[in-house]
Amino acid sequence: MNKQEEAILNDFNNLLPSLKVWGNFVDNCLTTEILSQFSKENIVKILPSNRIKDEKSFLFKALYRKKPYKNPFIDIEDKIGTRIVVLKSSDIEKVADEILKFPKWKSKITKNIQQEIEDKPNIFDYQSLHIVVEPTEDDLTFNKDIRPFLTCEIQIRTLLQHAFAEVSHDSTYKGPYKNDKGILRHLAKSMALMEATDDYFCNIFALMSDEKRYYSNYMKEMIELYKSFNKDFDKQDLNFSLTDSIFELLEIQNVELSDLTFYVEKHKAKLEKIIKPQLGLLMQQPIFLLANYYFDNHRTMLKENWTLSEDALKSIYTANNTSYNSY
Repeated sequence: MNKQEEAILNDFNNLLPSLKVWGNFVDNCLTTEILSQFSKENIVKILPSNRIKDEKSFLFKALYRKKPYKNPFIDIEDKIGTRIVVLKSSDIEKVADEILKFPKWKSKITKNIQQEIEDKPNIFDYQSLHIVVEPTEDDLTFNKDIRPFLTCEIQIRTLLQHAFAEVSHDSTYKGPYKNDKGILRHLAKSMALMEATDDYFCNIFALMSDEKRYYSNYMKEMIELYKSFNKDFDKQDLNFSLTDSIFELLEIQNVELSDLTFYVEKHKAKLEKIIKPQLGLLMQQPIFLLANYYFDNHRTMLKENWTLSEDALKSIYTANNTSYNSY
Protein backbone atom coordinates (compact mmCIF):
# COMPACT_ATOMS: atom_id res chain seq x y z
CA MET A 1 0.00 0.00 0.00
CA ASN A 2 1.45 3.33 -1.04
CA LYS A 3 1.38 6.56 0.98
CA GLN A 4 -1.58 7.98 -0.95
CA GLU A 5 -3.63 4.88 -0.22
CA GLU A 6 -2.59 4.92 3.45
CA ALA A 7 -3.57 8.58 3.79
CA ILE A 8 -7.01 7.99 2.25
CA LEU A 9 -7.71 4.95 4.43
CA ASN A 10 -6.56 6.82 7.53
CA ASP A 11 -8.97 9.67 6.79
CA PHE A 12 -11.73 7.17 5.99
CA ASN A 13 -11.25 5.38 9.33
CA ASN A 14 -11.31 8.70 11.18
CA LEU A 15 -14.65 9.41 9.54
CA LEU A 16 -16.14 6.03 10.47
CA PRO A 17 -17.64 6.95 13.91
CA SER A 18 -19.58 9.85 12.42
CA LEU A 19 -20.65 7.74 9.44
CA LYS A 20 -22.05 5.09 11.81
CA VAL A 21 -24.02 7.72 13.74
CA TRP A 22 -25.43 9.18 10.53
CA GLY A 23 -26.30 5.77 9.08
CA ASN A 24 -28.16 4.74 12.24
CA PHE A 25 -30.00 8.07 12.28
CA VAL A 26 -31.13 7.56 8.67
CA ASP A 27 -32.35 4.01 9.36
CA ASN A 28 -34.22 5.13 12.46
CA CYS A 29 -35.97 8.00 10.64
CA LEU A 30 -36.89 5.73 7.75
CA THR A 31 -38.29 3.00 9.98
CA THR A 32 -40.11 4.99 12.65
CA GLU A 33 -41.17 8.18 10.85
CA ILE A 34 -41.45 7.44 7.13
CA LEU A 35 -42.11 3.76 6.45
CA SER A 36 -44.43 3.30 9.44
CA GLN A 37 -47.12 5.27 7.60
CA PHE A 38 -47.22 2.50 4.98
CA SER A 39 -47.77 -0.32 7.50
CA LYS A 40 -51.47 -0.69 6.71
CA GLU A 41 -50.75 -0.91 2.99
CA ASN A 42 -48.19 -3.66 3.62
CA ILE A 43 -45.97 -2.45 0.77
CA VAL A 44 -42.61 -2.46 2.60
CA LYS A 45 -41.18 -5.97 2.57
CA ILE A 46 -37.63 -5.45 3.88
CA LEU A 47 -36.78 -2.64 6.30
CA PRO A 48 -33.52 -0.65 5.99
CA SER A 49 -30.30 -1.76 7.65
CA ASN A 50 -27.31 0.42 6.82
CA ARG A 51 -23.88 -0.79 5.82
CA ILE A 52 -20.66 1.23 5.62
CA LYS A 53 -18.59 0.84 2.49
CA ASP A 54 -15.74 -1.62 2.73
CA GLU A 55 -12.26 -0.03 2.93
CA LYS A 56 -11.02 -1.73 -0.23
CA SER A 57 -14.14 -0.77 -2.17
CA PHE A 58 -13.78 2.84 -1.09
CA LEU A 59 -10.10 2.85 -1.99
CA PHE A 60 -10.77 1.38 -5.43
CA LYS A 61 -13.54 3.89 -6.11
CA ALA A 62 -11.44 6.80 -4.87
CA LEU A 63 -8.28 6.06 -6.86
CA TYR A 64 -8.76 3.50 -9.59
CA ARG A 65 -11.99 4.25 -11.44
CA LYS A 66 -11.67 5.61 -14.98
CA LYS A 67 -13.36 8.85 -13.88
CA PRO A 68 -11.27 10.13 -10.95
CA TYR A 69 -12.83 12.06 -8.08
CA LYS A 70 -11.47 15.51 -7.20
CA ASN A 71 -12.50 15.03 -3.57
CA PRO A 72 -13.47 11.38 -2.98
CA PHE A 73 -14.71 11.99 0.58
CA ILE A 74 -17.38 14.34 -0.74
CA ASP A 75 -17.88 13.02 -4.26
CA ILE A 76 -18.33 9.36 -3.22
CA GLU A 77 -21.84 9.58 -1.83
CA ASP A 78 -22.46 5.92 -1.00
CA LYS A 79 -20.00 5.74 1.90
CA ILE A 80 -23.04 4.46 3.78
CA GLY A 81 -25.76 2.51 2.03
CA THR A 82 -29.16 1.38 3.19
CA ARG A 83 -31.92 -0.39 1.30
CA ILE A 84 -35.71 -0.47 1.30
CA VAL A 85 -37.48 -3.31 -0.51
CA VAL A 86 -41.10 -2.80 -1.53
CA LEU A 87 -43.66 -5.04 -3.18
CA LYS A 88 -43.98 -3.52 -6.65
CA SER A 89 -42.61 -0.68 -8.77
CA SER A 90 -45.56 1.65 -8.19
CA ASP A 91 -44.69 1.60 -4.47
CA ILE A 92 -41.19 2.97 -5.11
CA GLU A 93 -42.46 6.44 -5.97
CA LYS A 94 -44.69 6.56 -2.86
CA VAL A 95 -41.76 5.84 -0.57
CA ALA A 96 -39.36 8.10 -2.49
CA ASP A 97 -41.72 11.08 -2.28
CA GLU A 98 -41.82 10.82 1.52
CA ILE A 99 -38.02 10.53 1.76
CA LEU A 100 -37.48 13.54 -0.51
CA LYS A 101 -39.76 15.82 1.49
CA PHE A 102 -38.57 14.66 4.93
CA PRO A 103 -37.35 17.78 6.79
CA LYS A 104 -34.56 16.25 8.89
CA TRP A 105 -32.10 15.88 5.99
CA LYS A 106 -31.15 17.24 2.59
CA SER A 107 -31.90 14.81 -0.21
CA LYS A 108 -31.50 14.30 -3.94
CA ILE A 109 -32.13 11.54 -6.47
CA THR A 110 -28.89 10.20 -7.93
CA LYS A 111 -30.25 7.25 -9.91
CA ASN A 112 -33.72 7.27 -11.45
CA ILE A 113 -35.12 4.00 -12.81
CA GLN A 114 -37.59 5.65 -15.17
CA GLN A 115 -34.96 7.97 -16.61
CA GLU A 116 -32.64 5.01 -17.27
CA ILE A 117 -35.44 3.16 -19.06
CA GLU A 118 -36.13 6.21 -21.22
CA ASP A 119 -32.44 6.69 -21.98
CA LYS A 120 -31.84 2.99 -22.77
CA PRO A 121 -35.22 1.50 -23.74
CA ASN A 122 -33.68 -1.57 -25.36
CA ILE A 123 -31.56 -2.59 -22.35
CA PHE A 124 -32.83 -4.69 -19.44
CA ASP A 125 -30.49 -4.36 -16.49
CA TYR A 126 -30.16 -4.01 -12.71
CA GLN A 127 -32.52 -1.38 -11.34
CA SER A 128 -33.23 0.55 -8.16
CA LEU A 129 -33.94 4.15 -7.27
CA HIS A 130 -31.11 5.87 -5.40
CA ILE A 131 -31.57 8.84 -3.07
CA VAL A 132 -28.64 10.43 -1.24
CA VAL A 133 -29.33 12.15 2.08
CA GLU A 134 -27.04 14.30 4.21
CA PRO A 135 -27.41 16.41 7.38
CA THR A 136 -29.07 19.80 7.15
CA GLU A 137 -27.11 22.99 7.87
CA ASP A 138 -28.80 23.35 11.26
CA ASP A 139 -28.10 19.76 12.38
CA LEU A 140 -26.28 20.20 15.69
CA THR A 141 -25.29 16.53 16.01
CA PHE A 142 -22.30 17.05 13.73
CA ASN A 143 -19.70 19.77 13.38
CA LYS A 144 -20.36 21.92 10.32
CA ASP A 145 -16.98 20.97 8.87
CA ILE A 146 -17.85 17.27 8.83
CA ARG A 147 -21.46 17.47 7.58
CA PRO A 148 -20.56 17.55 3.84
CA PHE A 149 -18.78 14.18 4.23
CA LEU A 150 -21.79 12.43 5.78
CA THR A 151 -23.79 11.13 2.84
CA CYS A 152 -25.96 8.02 2.90
CA GLU A 153 -27.34 6.39 -0.24
CA ILE A 154 -30.85 4.98 0.15
CA GLN A 155 -31.74 2.35 -2.45
CA ILE A 156 -35.41 1.60 -3.07
CA ARG A 157 -36.21 -1.49 -5.08
CA THR A 158 -38.94 -4.08 -5.53
CA LEU A 159 -38.79 -7.69 -4.38
CA LEU A 160 -38.20 -8.76 -7.97
CA GLN A 161 -35.40 -6.23 -8.43
CA HIS A 162 -33.93 -7.34 -5.11
CA ALA A 163 -33.92 -10.98 -6.24
CA PHE A 164 -32.21 -9.98 -9.48
CA ALA A 165 -29.60 -7.95 -7.60
CA GLU A 166 -28.85 -10.83 -5.24
CA VAL A 167 -28.13 -13.09 -8.21
CA SER A 168 -26.33 -10.62 -10.41
CA HIS A 169 -24.68 -7.76 -8.61
CA ASP A 170 -21.89 -9.20 -6.48
CA SER A 171 -21.61 -12.61 -8.11
CA THR A 172 -21.69 -11.46 -11.72
CA TYR A 173 -21.23 -7.75 -12.34
CA LYS A 174 -18.49 -7.54 -9.71
CA GLY A 175 -17.34 -11.13 -9.94
CA PRO A 176 -15.41 -13.40 -12.30
CA TYR A 177 -18.33 -13.74 -14.74
CA LYS A 178 -18.87 -10.10 -15.72
CA ASN A 179 -17.39 -10.73 -19.19
CA ASP A 180 -19.26 -14.01 -19.77
CA LYS A 181 -21.69 -13.09 -22.56
CA GLY A 182 -23.81 -16.22 -22.08
CA ILE A 183 -24.49 -15.43 -18.42
CA LEU A 184 -25.08 -11.74 -19.15
CA ARG A 185 -27.58 -12.69 -21.84
CA HIS A 186 -29.53 -14.85 -19.40
CA LEU A 187 -29.48 -12.03 -16.84
CA ALA A 188 -30.87 -9.58 -19.38
CA LYS A 189 -33.67 -12.01 -20.28
CA SER A 190 -34.51 -12.56 -16.61
CA MET A 191 -34.67 -8.80 -16.02
CA ALA A 192 -37.02 -8.39 -18.99
CA LEU A 193 -39.24 -11.12 -17.56
CA MET A 194 -39.19 -9.44 -14.14
CA GLU A 195 -40.25 -6.12 -15.65
CA ALA A 196 -43.16 -7.81 -17.38
CA THR A 197 -44.13 -9.60 -14.16
CA ASP A 198 -44.01 -6.33 -12.22
CA ASP A 199 -46.28 -4.75 -14.82
CA TYR A 200 -48.78 -7.57 -14.26
CA PHE A 201 -48.52 -7.14 -10.48
CA CYS A 202 -49.19 -3.40 -10.74
CA ASN A 203 -52.18 -4.03 -13.01
CA ILE A 204 -53.57 -6.61 -10.58
CA PHE A 205 -53.35 -4.20 -7.65
CA ALA A 206 -54.86 -1.40 -9.75
CA LEU A 207 -57.81 -3.64 -10.56
CA MET A 208 -58.14 -4.64 -6.92
CA SER A 209 -58.30 -1.00 -5.86
CA ASP A 210 -60.82 -0.06 -8.55
CA GLU A 211 -63.91 0.85 -6.56
CA LYS A 212 -66.09 0.33 -9.66
CA ARG A 213 -65.31 -3.39 -9.79
CA TYR A 214 -68.19 -5.55 -8.60
CA TYR A 215 -66.60 -7.42 -5.70
CA SER A 216 -64.58 -4.42 -4.57
CA ASN A 217 -67.69 -2.28 -4.38
CA TYR A 218 -69.65 -5.11 -2.74
CA MET A 219 -66.97 -5.46 -0.08
CA LYS A 220 -66.87 -1.72 0.56
CA GLU A 221 -70.66 -1.44 0.98
CA MET A 222 -70.82 -4.56 3.15
CA ILE A 223 -68.18 -3.14 5.49
CA GLU A 224 -70.24 0.04 5.85
CA LEU A 225 -73.32 -2.03 6.66
CA TYR A 226 -71.37 -4.00 9.25
CA LYS A 227 -70.12 -0.82 10.91
CA SER A 228 -73.66 -0.16 12.11
CA PHE A 229 -73.04 -3.12 14.45
CA ASN A 230 -69.32 -2.59 15.08
CA LYS A 231 -68.28 1.02 14.44
CA ASP A 232 -64.61 0.24 15.14
CA PHE A 233 -64.27 -2.37 12.39
CA ASP A 234 -61.41 -1.61 10.00
CA LYS A 235 -60.78 -3.00 6.51
CA GLN A 236 -57.44 -4.29 7.78
CA ASP A 237 -59.36 -6.67 10.07
CA LEU A 238 -60.93 -8.51 7.14
CA ASN A 239 -60.41 -12.26 7.06
CA PHE A 240 -60.07 -12.84 3.34
CA SER A 241 -60.29 -16.63 3.60
CA LEU A 242 -63.74 -16.46 5.18
CA THR A 243 -64.85 -13.64 2.91
CA ASP A 244 -63.73 -15.28 -0.33
CA SER A 245 -65.36 -18.60 0.57
CA ILE A 246 -68.77 -17.05 1.15
CA PHE A 247 -68.40 -14.68 -1.83
CA GLU A 248 -68.30 -17.83 -3.99
CA LEU A 249 -71.98 -18.32 -3.19
CA LEU A 250 -72.80 -15.17 -5.18
CA GLU A 251 -71.98 -17.15 -8.32
CA ILE A 252 -74.71 -19.63 -7.39
CA GLN A 253 -77.29 -17.29 -5.91
CA ASN A 254 -76.66 -13.62 -6.57
CA VAL A 255 -77.75 -11.11 -3.95
CA GLU A 256 -77.99 -7.47 -4.95
CA LEU A 257 -76.54 -4.94 -2.53
CA SER A 258 -79.92 -3.26 -2.32
CA ASP A 259 -81.48 -6.56 -1.18
CA LEU A 260 -78.75 -7.12 1.40
CA THR A 261 -79.16 -3.56 2.70
CA PHE A 262 -82.93 -4.00 3.01
CA TYR A 263 -82.41 -7.32 4.83
CA VAL A 264 -79.95 -5.81 7.31
CA GLU A 265 -82.26 -2.90 8.11
CA LYS A 266 -85.25 -5.20 8.52
CA HIS A 267 -83.45 -7.65 10.82
CA LYS A 268 -81.18 -5.20 12.62
CA ALA A 269 -82.37 -6.13 16.13
CA LYS A 270 -81.78 -9.83 15.52
CA LEU A 271 -78.38 -9.26 13.94
CA GLU A 272 -77.26 -7.05 16.85
CA LYS A 273 -77.84 -9.99 19.20
CA ILE A 274 -75.90 -12.37 16.95
CA ILE A 275 -72.86 -10.19 16.23
CA LYS A 276 -71.07 -10.78 19.52
CA PRO A 277 -67.39 -11.74 19.99
CA GLN A 278 -68.21 -14.85 22.03
CA LEU A 279 -70.13 -16.35 19.10
CA GLY A 280 -66.98 -16.73 17.01
CA LEU A 281 -64.82 -15.25 14.26
CA LEU A 282 -67.41 -15.55 11.49
CA MET A 283 -69.81 -13.24 13.31
CA GLN A 284 -67.02 -10.67 13.63
CA GLN A 285 -66.67 -10.34 9.85
CA PRO A 286 -68.82 -8.24 7.47
CA ILE A 287 -69.33 -11.31 5.25
CA PHE A 288 -71.48 -12.77 8.02
CA LEU A 289 -74.28 -10.42 6.89
CA LEU A 290 -74.36 -12.16 3.51
CA ALA A 291 -74.08 -15.60 5.12
CA ASN A 292 -77.02 -14.88 7.40
CA TYR A 293 -79.00 -13.53 4.45
CA TYR A 294 -78.54 -16.89 2.75
CA PHE A 295 -79.50 -18.65 5.98
CA ASP A 296 -82.80 -16.79 6.15
CA ASN A 297 -83.61 -16.81 2.44
CA HIS A 298 -81.76 -19.68 0.72
CA ARG A 299 -81.00 -22.16 3.48
CA THR A 300 -80.95 -25.30 1.35
CA MET A 301 -78.59 -23.69 -1.17
CA LEU A 302 -76.36 -22.52 1.68
CA LYS A 303 -76.09 -26.00 3.18
CA GLU A 304 -75.53 -27.76 -0.14
CA ASN A 305 -72.81 -25.35 -1.35
CA TRP A 306 -71.07 -24.46 1.92
CA THR A 307 -67.28 -24.62 1.40
CA LEU A 308 -66.10 -23.97 4.97
CA SER A 309 -66.11 -26.41 7.88
CA GLU A 310 -69.36 -27.95 9.07
CA ASP A 311 -68.77 -26.40 12.49
CA ALA A 312 -68.69 -22.94 10.91
CA LEU A 313 -72.06 -23.59 9.28
CA LYS A 314 -73.46 -24.98 12.52
CA SER A 315 -72.41 -21.75 14.26
CA ILE A 316 -74.80 -19.81 11.98
CA TYR A 317 -77.64 -22.18 12.89
CA THR A 318 -76.80 -21.87 16.60
CA ALA A 319 -76.61 -18.07 16.39
CA ASN A 320 -80.11 -18.09 14.89
CA ASN A 321 -81.44 -20.52 17.56
CA THR A 322 -82.08 -23.16 14.92
CA SER A 323 -81.26 -26.86 15.09
CA TYR A 324 -78.79 -27.88 12.39
CA ASN A 325 -80.19 -31.40 12.16
CA SER A 326 -83.75 -30.22 11.56
CA TYR A 327 -82.98 -29.27 7.98
